[in-house]
Parts: sequence; structure tokens; C-alpha cells
Amino acid sequence: MLNLKQLETFVWIANLGSFRQAAEHLCTTQPAISTRITNLEHALNTTLFNREKGGVTLTAKGRELLPLAENILNSTAQLCYKANATSALSGLLRIGVSETLIHTWLPEFLTSLNEKYPDVEIELIVDATVNLSKELMAHNIDIAILLGPISEPSVINKVICEYPLYWVASPSLGLNEPAETHTFTRWPIITYARNTVPFHEIDRHFTAQKVHPVRFYSASSLSASVRLAESGVGVATLPKEVIKEQLKEGRLSIIETNWTPQPLTFTVSYITTPNSLLTEEIVKIAFEWLC
Repeated sequence: MLNLKQLETFVWIANLGSFRQAAEHLCTTQPAISTRITNLEHALNTTLFNREKGGVTLTAKGRELLPLAENILNSTAQLCYKANATSALSGLLRIGVSETLIHTWLPEFLTSLNEKYPDVEIELIVDATVNLSKELMAHNIDIAILLGPISEPSVINKVICEYPLYWVASPSLGLNEPAETHTFTRWPIITYARNTVPFHEIDRHFTAQKVHPVRFYSASSLSASVRLAESGVGVATLPKEVIKEQLKEGRLSIIETNWTPQPLTFTVSYITTPNSLLTEEIVKIAFEWLC
């Protein structure tokens, strides 16, 4: 007789394209995964996967049955949630975030989440957007909050917040306000990492103006960028939400200019999976909390 564990295994192999990866994701062994699928195929009297040397692919019958299996798993999760919403939201949730959010609303949100759902364990991964995108596509994280969207058909993207960028510098540089951006090129330009949208936008701006900065200091660490700017190393583009203390104490100043990069737009990005109820509920709570 078929059971939910077999259906879950079926769906995860279909999603990941590998018995081995499904075993790793479900925290079990590959032989156990193979046994579940063999028993499920016997119960259904059909073959779900083509076993090939380079991996596994769904058979025609497997493709036909996959949406039904997903619906059963989703309906089961909804049943448990409706029966007892608080206790149903439990388990491990892996969230990947851009560092900017660590300096803004994320700590308070996680505190609120812990109070409301103490049975949800959070694993937090702070990394660059390009790496978070890869981790989400590999199903190594459940939610990515990053400079989105991720342009993949399987990914759901929802804009969650936006932060304008400002040119800022230490008062020690003696920059007068307002200032033309070409005057900044006398100092290094401190930016986000080279594989980000802000860096390329700033680079294109100076190229179009036919002026070139002394050098770029592109940093994957937001804290490092703030520290460099505070020390008078160069002129930086930063959201004022992450430098409130520095602005208040006069360690950094916002410079009015003729041009600024586009705001940082962050999306909550995730992939619908057999156990995505927890993911979807946490995304919903995040939007409610921010509003």
C-alpha cells in the first residue's frame, strides 16, 4: 500500500532529478529511497522513472501522476495546518539573505517570528545575491531574500522592500554640497560587489560620462563598505537605513548629487515544493509584519 513518505520521495526525486540528492535532502540513504520508489511503483503497478546512467527522468506516466502526488502532499499539509495552525508550523526553515537586511528589519522580524512560532527553527545564510540564487535553485535553502528577481520559471518572486541608495562620505574628504558625481572620481568609489546590479550601474554611469574613478573598492561585505567610507578611504553608495548611527554622529554625510543609482529592490524568492506550506506561511507573515 502506498504512503505519504513514498509520495514525498517521488516528488523530491522528480524535483531534484537524482536519487542521491533526494536521499540527502530527506536525510536518509539512497537504498532507502530506492526501496520507497520500488514499493510505490509496485503499489501503482507502473514505472515512474527511467533509470539512466546520467540520472533519472520521469516516464510519461510519472509526469502524469506527479501533479496528483503534489496535490496529495499539499492537501495533507493544509489539513494539519487547519487542524492546529500553531503546532503545524514547525521544523527547519533555511533562509538566505543579503547582508543589507541584517542591518535593517530582519533581526526584529526573526524575534517576532520566534515568539509566534517557537517550533520553527531558522537556519540563516548571509551571502551575495548571485550565491543565494544558486543555493535556492539547488534546494539548499527554502527562501532567498535578495536583490531580485530570480529569472527562473520555477521561482516565485515577490518584492518585499526597497532602499534608495545615497552617495556618502566622511566629512574628512571635504566634499561640498551639492556635488557633481564626476568630482567623486578623485577618490576610490566604494561599491557593492562586482557581480551586483549596483556596481554595474555605477560603472556604466562613469563610463558614459567618460570619467574614471581612481579605483573601485567593491566589497561583498556591507560592514566593510561602511567602515571604509567612515575611514575616509573613498566615496560610497549606501542605503541610509544602514548608516543611521554614522549619520547621527557625523561620521558620514549624505552628499546631494545630480545622479544616484537605482534603489535596491529586494524580493522574497522561493520554489514551491512538497513541503512548502511552512515556506509560504513565513513569506505571508513577513509581508504582514512589514506592512
